[in-house]
Amino acid sequence: MASGAGGWFRRKVPRLSGTLHIRDISGHELVVPLRGRASLLTAGGTGLRGYGEVWAVHTTAGSPTAETRLMIVYGRGDSQGDRMSGLCAAGETIELDGVRFTWRAPSMPSASTRVPQPRPPAGNVPRHLERPARRAGVDR
Repeated sequence: MASGAGGWFRRKVPRLSGTLHIRDISGHELVVPLRGRASLLTAGGTGLRGYGEVWAVHTTAGSPTAETRLMIVYGRGDSQGDRMSGLCAAGETIELDGVRFTWRAPSMPSASTRVPQPRPPAGNVPRHLERPARRAGVDR
């Protein structure tokens, strides 16, 4: 590999992040943390029957707002010809060979981890009540 190829690879192949939620045909659900450049989905590592691979790809190459999706290849059989593939965007679900894959990216907080945001003031509140009154003797 050429000396500059490592930098090119790191820029062109995005890192995995977030979690992959998998529901197999029997309804068994598992969560796989995603990190690095690629992940293997094997029976020994996940308990999932079959074989799969996951890696991140830029789907709008050359665009300043490159969108990242997961390329998922999976098949319940041992043969490489039995495997199916699909692109999965953050928050979406795809089904391959009867197994459902949902990618939860770290930028997508779940309802239990969402931080409450302050509400804007109501439109019918008098302006002098929107802010606390100044305290006497305090210069700003």
